[in-house]
Order: sequence, then structure tokens, then C-alpha cells
Amino acid sequence: MTFRVLGPHERGRFAPEAWGHLLALTGSGSLNAAELEHIIERALMQIDGRIALDDLRSLMEGVGFVDQGGDDSSQTVH
Repeated sequence: MTFRVLGPHERGRFAPEAWGHLLALTGSGSLNAAELEHIIERALMQIDGRIALDDLRSLMEGVGFVDQGGDDSSQTVH
């Protein structure tokens, strides 16, 4: 298993909840490494300022990724 660490230019952009959500999706197998990188790239390019969890979910829905665990009660890692 590989771990994705945010670079300095990314660290300030993702809210902890948004980053934790991506890690949880990757850890559960819902996202593979290539999909994770694709979503990170798109989020950085398409969302201005801080990337919140709601922004991330909207972006993922827009690219066709359906989040099966869409409720806020799921545990996230940050």
C-alpha cells in the first residue's frame, strides 16, 4: 500500500475533512492511486482557494465518481 503525502503547494489548499475523505476512499479501495491523483489535480485546477469537503464531493460527482458513503457520519483520516 502506498501513501500520498501532500506537497507544500497542496497542503494549504485542502481542508482536513476533504483530504481525510480522499484518504478514506483510497483506503477502502473506492479510489486507486491514479484516480486519486486525477481528482487532486482537478481539484487544484478547478477550485479556487480552500478546497472544502462539499467542493470536493461536487467535483467528484461532476467527473462521474459516485460517492457511496456520502453521509457525514463516515470516519475520515487526516
